[in-house]
Amino acid sequence: MIQLFERILTAIIVTIFLFFVLITFGQVVMRYVFSDSLAWIDELSRYCFIWLVFLAGAIMCRKGAHLAIDLIEEMAPPKVRQFLLILADLGLIGFAALVGIPGNTLMQHNWTSLSPAMGVPIAWVQLILPIFGVLATLFSIAHLVDLMRGRTSEGDEF
Repeated sequence: MIQLFERILTAIIVTIFLFFVLITFGQVVMRYVFSDSLAWIDELSRYCFIWLVFLAGAIMCRKGAHLAIDLIEEMAPPKVRQFLLILADLGLIGFAALVGIPGNTLMQHNWTSLSPAMGVPIAWVQLILPIFGVLATLFSIAHLVDLMRGRTSEGDEF
């Protein structure tokens, strides 16, 4: 089930990325070929990028691929390595809560604040914060379960 959800989310990320590339390319063409630009494209591309970063960050929780100091992990014996990876997942769950819970409050307060160029509620952009919190927590728990069962994201056993 989690693999299907991960694939759907990956397809959404790819779609947003392609849209991001197309509108950014369109803006470059508008600026350099027609000496004109549309302000809403800059804003929309910025919002797409924000969503991309948070969605991809959630996927990385599932893969256990966030930034880490690998030297300590690689030098540690297997049981210590497993403990460090479990500790990292618990830290990611805490971070997801620190982003998601206040992000939800922030989003709820900004339904009446409009973006300058497109005129859409800023809350639509901030909606990714609680979504990230939920997704990162779910994916970190799934990765944590794999670690507890003795499997790593690369398929290795401890």
